[in-house]
This record gives sequence, C-alpha cells and structure tokens, in this order.
Amino acid sequence: MATYDKVYTVTSISHLIPIKLDLSKLNYPHWSKLFSVHYEGFEVGKFITTAPTPEELASATWRKSDAVVQTWIYSTISESLLERLLNSNSTSAFQAWSFLQKIFQDNKRSKTLELTAELCNVTIGDQTVEESFIQSTKLQHN
Repeated sequence: MATYDKVYTVTSISHLIPIKLDLSKLNYPHWSKLFSVHYEGFEVGKFITTAPTPEELASATWRKSDAVVQTWIYSTISESLLERLLNSNSTSAFQAWSFLQKIFQDNKRSKTLELTAELCNVTIGDQTVEESFIQSTKLQHN
C-alpha cells in the first residue's frame, strides 16, 4: 500500500489557491487547474482521479489521507457549493471532485443553450440578429 506522507504537510490549500470555486462565477476551469497543480505536487492525484478500491476503503491510512484531500476541496469552494456537496453524501475525495465536475459540465451545456437563445432574441433596431445578419450578407454581395 502506498503512503501519502506529503499530504500531511498541508491541511488546507485555500491560501495556495487564490480563487474559490463558485457556480455564479463559472470559474471551474481555473480552479481545477490550480487545484490539480497542487494535488500533483503533493502526489495525491490518485485520490481525485481514481475511484477508491475496496482495499483502500478498508485502510485507515488511505482514509486519513483521503480525508485531508477532501478538506482541501471543502476549503476552496463557495459556501453554496459546499452545502450542495455535503448534502450529496460523497464519501471520498474522488466522489467530491466528480460531483463538482458534473455540476460544472452540466452547467456549461445549459449556459450555452441559454446564451444561444438570448442571442437569437437580441434585436438590432426592429430586426432580429438573424435578420440583420442576412441583410448585411446580401448588401456585401451586391
């Protein structure tokens, strides 16, 4: 069984990650990049990227290290996301990370659809964006 001694040198990385993950700011790409730099540096990427095996779950050492990584996640997310995460009943850093990742991946799709619909409803004068585009294209070809 691998040991993860480096994980115990830092109990909170919130001072190393200057932004809090926040759904309203859509800052997941920046937050996850900064977070991954630290989990790789502390050699605990496995806790985030791989579901725990039954042997790991049975190991007190593994559970203790995983708990530290979970606290890293908790300390770097907004209060509203923390509440959602705690209500999700995730039991490992991997599950917590996956839960947050899913929220932001799902949100990206819905935000794209929302913005596309918003753009389609924008008017320029008395024309929609689409009508204005068609008219400007016709003018360019004449």
